[in-house]
Amino acid sequence: MELIVLALVGLTVLVASALFSRRTGIAAPLLLLVLGIVASFTPWIPDVELTNEMVLLGVLPPILFASGRNVPVIELRRNLKPIAWLSIVMVIVPAVLVGVIVHLLFCEISLPLAIALGAAVSPIDAVAATSIGRRLGLPDRLMTLLEGESLFNDAAALVTMRMAVATLATGFSLVEASLGFLWAVAGGLAIGYVTGRVINWARGRLNDPVLVTIVTLASPWASYVPAEQVHASGVIAVVVTAVVMSHLAPRSLNAEERAMVRSTWATTSYVLEHAVFLLMGMQVARLVNDSRVSGSLGRVWIMALVVLAVLIVLRACGVAVVVWMSNHREARARALGHTLKGGLTEKGEQRARNRFGSNWESESSRWLNRTRADIEYALTEQISPKGGIVLAWAGMRGVVTLAAIQTLPYVAGGQLVEYRGAVILVAFLVAVGSLLLFGGTLPFVIRATGLAAPGIDERRHEEKMLVRSMLETVNRELGPLAEQTIDGQPVPPHVITKLERRMAALNNRTNTEALRLERDTRDIYWALFTRYLDALRLALEEERSVGAYSHHALRSAEDMLDRLEVNARSRG
Repeated sequence: MELIVLALVGLTVLVASALFSRRTGIAAPLLLLVLGIVASFTPWIPDVELTNEMVLLGVLPPILFASGRNVPVIELRRNLKPIAWLSIVMVIVPAVLVGVIVHLLFCEISLPLAIALGAAVSPIDAVAATSIGRRLGLPDRLMTLLEGESLFNDAAALVTMRMAVATLATGFSLVEASLGFLWAVAGGLAIGYVTGRVINWARGRLNDPVLVTIVTLASPWASYVPAEQVHASGVIAVVVTAVVMSHLAPRSLNAEERAMVRSTWATTSYVLEHAVFLLMGMQVARLVNDSRVSGSLGRVWIMALVVLAVLIVLRACGVAVVVWMSNHREARARALGHTLKGGLTEKGEQRARNRFGSNWESESSRWLNRTRADIEYALTEQISPKGGIVLAWAGMRGVVTLAAIQTLPYVAGGQLVEYRGAVILVAFLVAVGSLLLFGGTLPFVIRATGLAAPGIDERRHEEKMLVRSMLETVNRELGPLAEQTIDGQPVPPHVITKLERRMAALNNRTNTEALRLERDTRDIYWALFTRYLDALRLALEEERSVGAYSHHALRSAEDMLDRLEVNARSRG
């Protein structure tokens, strides 16, 4: 009963904080973190211990899965190098450097334990940053980098943490560490891809929105648990599964199934992402008391300040490299655009003939369109120094730091791990301090830099252009509506009129007067409507593969087609 009451109180606090956040502009995660800290020092509120298993197994997989569903594949591909740099290199390097510095300044902390601390505090948690960024209209590419980095840096941090813990017990081996890291990455990628394919195939044959949603809800653990059992990265497996299933969903699920899955995951991820900040704050008082008992609280505060300062400097250096990558890519994009201005060269045509055979013209045309879209993206979505400032300022630590540091064992190699409690408190103080310091000031930094995503009018214009392009593709592939036949018979004029009205409503986003059909012509209309709807979806997939439009426009077009299908099914 007490657990149920606590859960109800927690949900009430989540809703109240969301309403308060909308009115004041304070990010809900930061507000919940402060409330949790206050609650932890309130005597009449019971202690709630957030164990590492609760976070790593219960909370982290669905949060990562929900985030992975929202990151477009094409955006990941275009930003693969900076994301890999931030999520792998800028996790491993800070882990080692923080470990060395802490070991040198605080000799009582062994080097493996200090590196474990560095691994725990290296990955950023972008939940608070992206919630602020969405509200203030942060540019799409910065949002993609933050979300992509937070998806994959957890894996690098947890694998590095695992190696540091193993070193505590058995000593360090470069060969074993390298092989372990490679297997964690490769195994996670393979298990995640296979799991995503299998689950997507299975749910595509259920033909029931409720069952499809249940299967999708189980997907994070279906990839995480097997990966962890074979010592691969469960985090990578979950992210890859989410990306694969999201990419395949338009072809395997119908509109009703996609809508239910989308709404269910939106609710689930919101509750988990925000509840974990409340619970994170509620751990602080217990950890402070534990450290005070051991008599090391003063040195813990100094160590936390040193670690936070090192992380700030390293984050700035890492983001500076990303800005340089963006400028270098812009120069390469301009050179490539100049080369491809007149189409493929003779050498390029010959390569296309050898590779694609008789389909070389259509395939090379698609490659040209995709490459030109990539060039346009590189030229228009640059990371300026101002964008670098925002990206560096968004380096907040969070739930993964909390979970990873608690995997430290009490005993390693037959001996007690000294200063375990102090190291855990340092990690918590770094996470809480970074959230309050950077999260509290990030809105001012974003406003000061003047960065902004495209406005509503610009978004709507892009969406309209996308729909117009899709309709032109369908008309080119299927021909005019007036010339369509069903089973070799011409379509009645009033059926064509109704479908024309639906197509006009799709293009102009206006409601048209419904046209009633007789029972004997409904089947004809539905057959014609399905033909055009399938063609529109294929046209949308083609546009998505090219990448000339933003993922906002593509998602909006998909939502419009889903609504069109649901409305048509309901009205007949």
